[in-house]
Amino acid sequence: MQFPFVIDKDLKNAMASSSDFLLATDLEGNIVFCNDAFVRLYQLKGTNVKGLNIDSIFSSNEIAIFKNALLKCTKNKLHTEKLQFKKPNHQSEVEWYECFMNVVCNSKGVIVGVVIKDHLNTHLTSQIPNKEIDFKKECFSELANHMPDLMWVTDKQHQLIFVNAAWLNYRGVTLESEMGNGWIEHIHPEDKEQVLQERRQAFVVQQPYAITFRLKKNDGCYRWMNMKGNPIYSDAGLFKGYAGTALDITPVKEAQIQIRRQQELMESTKIEFGKFTKIAQKIGSIIIMCNSDNRITWVNDAFVKTTGYTLKEVCGKTPGSFLKGPETSKETLDRIRKVIELGKGIRTEILYYTKTGARIWLDLMIETLFDKDGIVTGFITIQKDITLKKISEKEVLEQMNHLKKISFITSHELRHEFSKILQLLQTAKFQDHNVATYAQIFSDIEYSANLMNDAIFKLNDQINFASSNSISLNKYLLNQAIEEICLVDDDHLVNKLNELIIRNVMPSMPVHTFDHVDTALEYVKENPNTKRKIFLDLNFSGRSGWDFLHEYEKLGQPWPVVILTSSIDHVDYERSKKFLNVTHFITKPLTIEQFERLSEMENVLVH
Repeated sequence: MQFPFVIDKDLKNAMASSSDFLLATDLEGNIVFCNDAFVRLYQLKGTNVKGLNIDSIFSSNEIAIFKNALLKCTKNKLHTEKLQFKKPNHQSEVEWYECFMNVVCNSKGVIVGVVIKDHLNTHLTSQIPNKEIDFKKECFSELANHMPDLMWVTDKQHQLIFVNAAWLNYRGVTLESEMGNGWIEHIHPEDKEQVLQERRQAFVVQQPYAITFRLKKNDGCYRWMNMKGNPIYSDAGLFKGYAGTALDITPVKEAQIQIRRQQELMESTKIEFGKFTKIAQKIGSIIIMCNSDNRITWVNDAFVKTTGYTLKEVCGKTPGSFLKGPETSKETLDRIRKVIELGKGIRTEILYYTKTGARIWLDLMIETLFDKDGIVTGFITIQKDITLKKISEKEVLEQMNHLKKISFITSHELRHEFSKILQLLQTAKFQDHNVATYAQIFSDIEYSANLMNDAIFKLNDQINFASSNSISLNKYLLNQAIEEICLVDDDHLVNKLNELIIRNVMPSMPVHTFDHVDTALEYVKENPNTKRKIFLDLNFSGRSGWDFLHEYEKLGQPWPVVILTSSIDHVDYERSKKFLNVTHFITKPLTIEQFERLSEMENVLVH
């Protein structure tokens, strides 16, 4: 036969040795276990009791009592039912025994059986006078009410029959409301089932117990209690119930909970820090972890690679104590120190030194770490090596200073010569001079202008632009015989001056001048087969020389173009190289010597 529950070995041994009547059945009344006291009472020695149904042992009247009690207990598993049976084989009306039924639940809380227990009790033969009993009760109550500890007493059914004054004050209730099972309703819902189960188990074997649970105090808050109970017996050795104490252990319990939470937090932090270090090791930036005293607890591989220091060498030290050097800014170090003291963050640049003494510039960011209560727990420093950037900035600064110096010198030279030209022109304008004087004036003007031009190109050389005012580009277009020259410049005077220079060298060469890009383009489109050389300015008030080059390139004409411009911008020079028709890049003004050199490189045919 399979039974819905079993009794463990320890419990079985305790029940077997008990002098009290003990019987365990399933919900059908089949016996699961009984002790020797039950076997003796019903004279069942030699009978295989396990598996027997109570129908074969109890009388019909007792069976009815059993089933009625079973029904009440299963409806409310917290209920304890009292039963009275006649003592077997005794006809006397006074030979009765009392027993008590409690349900048994499995691990899932489902009722699977009942336990019946108690001992023989001849209730008509009391040996203790009532007055003596009352006196003892009064003495006990008086003593208990003067005790600071919470004290309680239950009867055989585990119903509360007494609590002392300390209990009532602590709970803020009346005695009547606590009696029976009234106090149980004030146990924390999460703890109630456990309390009842442990009390029930102790009641079965009449053993001492200690239970920890939460109970509502008079202020409405739940407090952690440690309740201890011990079985009590009469002078005749009869079980009477339990007596015990209850102690508020909330501070201890909360401390235990806090410790457990701290342990859980530490474990969680350990896991998260492990994840963080894996990520931190893979990034290129330097990462330093410090405690609340700004002493290093961890560094990543980028730190070791950049500074040369290992974690073992720097652990427990402040970063600035070993990274600073002769040229490290004391002001920056002081700012960092003050920010750390205030628990704030900072971002700055600082010069540090590696283990080998090499200078390194770092873009440094410090963030303060706080716990949930706002208390500083440490600092995290993220640093980026910007040494190359700082070197570049230094070089740029030095170059700018150099250019400022050159600019000052060059501007002085230009202003000096320009002022001389203005004076010569003033003299020529307002005074009468002979031919020789005018010739000298123009010679001086030319001299000063050449000096100004040389100064401009000297500046050009210093800035690393083109080093000459006449640069050859596409040489495959050179040495072509030409039939005409086109001058394209929006400055009419410049066109006329350049035409005069050309005619001085080549008197019979046809020269066409254009003040607009569009008119020049229309002319070359209408005369595609004429072999020509085009002198082109880049800067126009409307469409530029670059627009002309783009349109001219689309025409597919093979005739060369000379860039004649005031620009000394190297960008313009590089841009000109992209056009296949461009043979030269010349900075204004065009001189007779320049044009002669250009003509010498080409076999000029005039038809």
